Amino acid sequence: MEITADYMEHLVKENLVKARGNVVVRYQNRTVRADNMAINTETGQGHAQGNVVMKMEDGSTVEAVRGDFNIKTHRGILLRSRGTLKGQQGQEYYVSGKTFRRFSDEHYQTEDATLTTCTGVLPDWMIEVGKADILVEDRALFTGGVFRIKGIPFIYIPVGYVPLISERKSGFLMPSVGTSNLDGLTIQNRYFWAIGRSYDATIGADYMENRGLRSSLEFRYQPSETTEGWWRGEHLKDDISGRTFWKLDARHQQVLPGDARLLARLDQTSAANFNKTFKSQTEIRTRRSSDSFMSIFKGWETNSLDILGRYRESEQADRDDTFGILPSITWVTQSFQLGNSGFYFNQETSATQFLLDLDPTIGNDNEETLQRFDFHPQVSYPITFAPWLRLTPQVGFRETYYNKELSDDINPATNQPFIRPEFTREVLEFSTFLEGPKFNRVFQPTEVGDPAYKHVIEPRVQYNYISGFDRKDREKIRIIDAVDDIRPTEAVTYFLTQRLLRKDMDDKGNSEVRQVARFEISQSYNIKEARRFQTPLTPRRPFSDLRFDLDTRLTDYFMFNFDSEYNVYDGFVQRFNFDVGIRLSEWLMVVLEKRQVHNESAMILGTLDVTLPKGLNFKYSARFDEFNDRVLEHNGRATYSDPCKCWGLSFDFIRRRNINLNVNQAETKILLSFELRGLADFDGTRGETFIHRGF
Repeated sequence: MEITADYMEHLVKENLVKARGNVVVRYQNRTVRADNMAINTETGQGHAQGNVVMKMEDGSTVEAVRGDFNIKTHRGILLRSRGTLKGQQGQEYYVSGKTFRRFSDEHYQTEDATLTTCTGVLPDWMIEVGKADILVEDRALFTGGVFRIKGIPFIYIPVGYVPLISERKSGFLMPSVGTSNLDGLTIQNRYFWAIGRSYDATIGADYMENRGLRSSLEFRYQPSETTEGWWRGEHLKDDISGRTFWKLDARHQQVLPGDARLLARLDQTSAANFNKTFKSQTEIRTRRSSDSFMSIFKGWETNSLDILGRYRESEQADRDDTFGILPSITWVTQSFQLGNSGFYFNQETSATQFLLDLDPTIGNDNEETLQRFDFHPQVSYPITFAPWLRLTPQVGFRETYYNKELSDDINPATNQPFIRPEFTREVLEFSTFLEGPKFNRVFQPTEVGDPAYKHVIEPRVQYNYISGFDRKDREKIRIIDAVDDIRPTEAVTYFLTQRLLRKDMDDKGNSEVRQVARFEISQSYNIKEARRFQTPLTPRRPFSDLRFDLDTRLTDYFMFNFDSEYNVYDGFVQRFNFDVGIRLSEWLMVVLEKRQVHNESAMILGTLDVTLPKGLNFKYSARFDEFNDRVLEHNGRATYSDPCKCWGLSFDFIRRRNINLNVNQAETKILLSFELRGLADFDGTRGETFIHRGF
């Protein structure tokens, strides 16, 4: 124990030191300061008076008028005190009280006290209590509480429990509140259950004024570094429609013995479309089908094995078709050199069983299985004429076996499609790929510290030939994926790619090169189509659509990307997509994107993001269906993050078209989020992403 003061008197027999004037007592990592102090050097028991300051090992500090303490046992009582308690993760809790009792480094009791995470003489918010029992990194249990905003009483809390913990802890979460013209007032109630170090769960019971009670359960687990997952279920008996809505989601990933990787996803929903009715995320509400799958993947140096099972069900109101892969086994050999011959070999072999619904009409189910085996080896021989010129011819063979033909023709005897015997398809293929000559030019910086740029032009030409096969066999094949959709081909495709590379140097002379722009033009010429017999009604059209693809990120403040396909015969843009983002400053950002298919769809999505001083932020996003000339969604969000970082507030306004089961409704939803940092949150947007775009 070390004691310093302006004046000290040491009573040796009594082991007592009396000190006054700037008294400081240090013991291990604890310190007590006061104007006057008496302390027993044997027991550590002391009494302090006048400007008492006690600092603990964890950095917590308490000031008081006077107090009794034991610097060795950590116990003590302070009168008319205030101070800062620090959690293990660095968070700070500001407390004051008429009396402040300390039983250990973690355990305190106060009377006529206040608790807040805000700084200042008059905190933005605080909880004023009659008595409180505090366990740091655990909880504060109090009675006679009043929640005050800027000193004004707001809510009376007879008995309260506040978590003071950064680790997971079981308990009720603050409810979330929202309102909708369809659902009415909604209150989300959640109980969080910290089952153990590697497991936890959330149990929910949501009150929906117009629809009833929606129950939910979510379970999360991570028993090891290589195994983790979650599953979530929701259920509602809807008072409006009388229908039962439910949804079950699960995800699991695991590293199996031998470094094989397992990834599984369960995605099931009721016939009544849960996602479109209740979810706010646009990509979930507008999807066409649910998708459950399981994949086991094992990779070697040049080979890989993938076992995949998949099951999809339509979520569209006018279809009930299903699709399954039960399962697909795929063996892939990446290209490798055959000895020193200069030849390279690769192959892909797959065996698949499909589950197909031949009649997607609501109420009609006609499910059939189809088995397919596909073997596809290829051999290539790269020829390098120069570093900037390379030719790669490749020859391949494809054998595909189908165990049956699922015809679209209807058997009048059974009123079902014809099912005919097994058949095979054999295909020979040849391709050659010419890359180069490449051209480039370097633009050196004009000022020291400026970046250098390199412009590269890369022309490429590819010739593809796929042999013809029996037309009757082609008609037998039901197109499911790219393996089935193989057609006799003889075509030449050219690519003209331009890249802009940027080289930056740091203060230490290290360089970093990144691509800041890429622009590619490509088009195919179908030789078979050019030879085809034509009529006035079926003229030859050997040229494919002209494709353009541009990606840029010249600076951190500007982004522009687009891709399009131009029909050279009819003179219109078949497909056009673009997105552009501009960050004018740290406080203003604009993102605009468009997706258009000629005579089919045209969608525009825009986001405006404004950040103002003192923690204010505004976002507005809209989704406009240009093809049908109607606005589908408005999303607005205003947030305020208090400069002292002790509370935050956000407000969301959502207005959109809710189209489900041929019912077109306008939905307006309002969500409120409120957070007391370090204590609890009141979050109406928990789990929602909406359509706001980031830069």
